[in-house]
Amino acid sequence: MLAKRLPAAERRLQLAASALEILATQGVGGLTSRAIAARVGVRDGSLFRHFASKEAIVDAAIDAFELQMAGTFPEPGSDPLETLSEFFHRRLVLARQRPEFLRLALSDRLTEVAGREGAARVRAVVKRSIEFIREHLTRARQQQLVRDDVPVEVLVWTFTGVLHGAAGASPAPNSRRRSGRLDPTGAWRSLRRLLTSKDHGNDPSNP
Repeated sequence: MLAKRLPAAERRLQLAASALEILATQGVGGLTSRAIAARVGVRDGSLFRHFASKEAIVDAAIDAFELQMAGTFPEPGSDPLETLSEFFHRRLVLARQRPEFLRLALSDRLTEVAGREGAARVRAVVKRSIEFIREHLTRARQQQLVRDDVPVEVLVWTFTGVLHGAAGASPAPNSRRRSGRLDPTGAWRSLRRLLTSKDHGNDPSNP
């Protein structure tokens, strides 16, 4: 069944999003013109009324990847932990709404089809995320807001590990147990305890 006619700009975004989804779920080998067309319900040939080539579709997919990931970075504030909290919430919401973004950030699938310039753009997005986390955890350490008994790099691994784990966790529908659904606020609360607590405890919210 063919999809309904859409404005050209909207169709282009749809095709770019479909390319990302296919890469995330089927890998590089699954990214064909036919697969992209089938996913949105159009004929193969109509793709190239919107894009000059499959490479152009990939470029548009990278644009979408960059834009969505950039939207998760909050403006830095005076409290680096509050800034990290906002970043964690935004990134977790995006990862749950559009899981392909996190999958592609953690793999080489998008860089494999992106070409040299496109691959550099994808790597820059991933690098910016890690540097953002490291910078704010370093500031938090300087302000004595996080534990000082482990290296900052270990705190970075802790942050990214919890984020990736929470993004991949499947909420339990209709569960009455609080542990059954790891919502962004609850996930951040647990992560903050890991970042701030030592034997004597230095998290004022954890008596």
